[in-house]
Amino acid sequence: MQLLHQRCVAESDEEVGHAIQQPYAINKESSKEYEGGGPMRSVMHVLKTLDYLEACGASGAGVTEVANALGVHKSTASRLLASMRPGGYVTRDELTGKYYLGIRLVELAKAKLDQFDLRTYARPYLEELSQLTQETVHLAIMEQKRLVYIDKIDSTHMLIMRSKIGYRISPHCTALGKAILSVLNEKDQDAILGELELQHFTPHTITDPARLKEHLEHVAAQGFACDDEEHEAGIRCVAAPIRDYTNGVLGAISVSAPTTRMSKKRMKEVGLLVKGVCGRLSRSLGYKEGEVNTFPDIP
Repeated sequence: MQLLHQRCVAESDEEVGHAIQQPYAINKESSKEYEGGGPMRSVMHVLKTLDYLEACGASGAGVTEVANALGVHKSTASRLLASMRPGGYVTRDELTGKYYLGIRLVELAKAKLDQFDLRTYARPYLEELSQLTQETVHLAIMEQKRLVYIDKIDSTHMLIMRSKIGYRISPHCTALGKAILSVLNEKDQDAILGELELQHFTPHTITDPARLKEHLEHVAAQGFACDDEEHEAGIRCVAAPIRDYTNGVLGAISVSAPTTRMSKKRMKEVGLLVKGVCGRLSRSLGYKEGEVNTFPDIP
């Protein structure tokens, strides 16, 4: 968290109170009025205060520390924090005088999470891949160690995939399943692989546990998985994982096509395309590349 050093003119009690208690009133005024200060400046101070208290974590921060971080007078910081307390945006330890983030932020975060639906968020990305490739696009999740299709856009070609939303299958033989498995931490990956029956679907299906583990390392390194007729003869598929702000794995998106339209060369090209699209979706969900990935709530 980068500290804030801009020196601002102290606001009046009325300005601070207006910013906290009447957040929607700002839209009623002309934008010009807020370019140099007034309620808009107070709103920015509120947001910067929340960011600063987040950075302070369990240590909290006193009024002087908040004032220094915002670049305002101590009296201004005191009025700002006092007006944020009634709404639950900050809380104050009466013994130490330090301020912390309030429970209202937890409530707002929960409301946002309740609005979350992977299909809704992923749909524009599925449509993008459908338009770019003209092939069948799937969205799938892992549930009870089985891969489940939760959305699909059919190919524009006459020959289409027979898969259906709700279809469940073992993850070891699909690009979708391998994409998800490849980015799990070792403990979670082993928990799933240890209970899988590596069923033989085609001559290309990987049924040896050691070979599958090695294959998943390759998938993780290149960032996308390939199904080279491993589930169904005559069908090739590529997929990449979707991750979120917890750095966990939500699911995966794939593009599938008959081998007559998906050569091995095109499979790699489309794989890179899917990887890029899923990367953008993951970042929009708060994923930060390079951190440890988990798979929550494995039954």
